[in-house]
Amino acid sequence: MADISGGPGYALARTRGKIQFPSVARRKRGGLMANSEMIRTFIAMEIPVNIQTAIDREITAKLRGCDVRCSWVKPHNIHLTLKFLGDTPEKRIGSIAEDIAFVLEGIAPVKLRLDGAGTFGGKSPQVVWAGLSGETEAVELIAKTIDSATLQHGFKKEKRRFSPHLTVGRIRNPKGAEELISKIRELKIEPVE
Repeated sequence: MADISGGPGYALARTRGKIQFPSVARRKRGGLMANSEMIRTFIAMEIPVNIQTAIDREITAKLRGCDVRCSWVKPHNIHLTLKFLGDTPEKRIGSIAEDIAFVLEGIAPVKLRLDGAGTFGGKSPQVVWAGLSGETEAVELIAKTIDSATLQHGFKKEKRRFSPHLTVGRIRNPKGAEELISKIRELKIEPVE
């Protein structure tokens, strides 16, 4: 199983006993950023390369041929979102990261495995996801801890129940979605740890 844990910064992966601190998980909207600009921000766990590769091989590659407009997530960008913050002033990101690091200090790695696929959005799906199994309760607890820690920064408490998943694609037009859903049901995905 992959050892994945939350920790300092916006994402932290524990692989082969090492802790890696990637760059801040943020996306700027168009062009160069001024210091006062808003940054689309989220807090996430990185996913080990073997799981990213398995998703590309076992799910994305088998669904690309469907007649549906879908933006597929590049394997190296697949992550487990724990809290979506939305557009955040760049100058606030450092203090948010410090608080998240503090509340997650000492949390043990969690063991997860790739397990299944599906869509969100009913008959008009908007998201193709890869499922996770294993220590998902621990991931839910981490997400709740992060949710509580972000309240002091003015973010709203998450109302929806946390559903650990990895976004694989975003459906741009639901035309052809029936074929996509049918192919997802036919997928035989071997659990990857």
